[in-house]
Amino acid sequence: MRRENLLNIFFGLIVSVSTLPLAAFAQSSPSTVPAQENRSSTQAKTVVARIWHGKTLTSKAAEYYDYLKEAGIKKIESIPGNLGAQVLRLTDGKITEFTVISYWESRDAIRAFAGNDIEKVRSLPKDNEYLIEPETKVKHFDVLLDDRK
Repeated sequence: MRRENLLNIFFGLIVSVSTLPLAAFAQSSPSTVPAQENRSSTQAKTVVARIWHGKTLTSKAAEYYDYLKEAGIKKIESIPGNLGAQVLRLTDGKITEFTVISYWESRDAIRAFAGNDIEKVRSLPKDNEYLIEPETKVKHFDVLLDDRK
């Protein structure tokens, strides 16, 4: 009987120790990024990503980036409901592409900035001096997961 009790205790300890990492993972605090993975339709915080794309000559890319930050990014980040922005750059020979992803609390917050037609590009005053074949539409995505570290 004593050997059986020791085996039960030993087995119980093994099960307990092996599940500790799972319990720790399940109780870890959520990331502080703008959006968490949607786990239900009652998610408390919805995040919308507004994505714009533009191309310029590589010879003008550094100047355009400075202008974009000053005239564009600073402006949208000051608007209520904006959660920040990212600027991506890709240089391929004589052409440099920029992608701006701005994050918003809702499409209504975007409307406050962009008007009722939120798909329409809101050009900066000097965009025509820099951009090649300016796009006329932007895209909006619901952020389901933002797992940046």
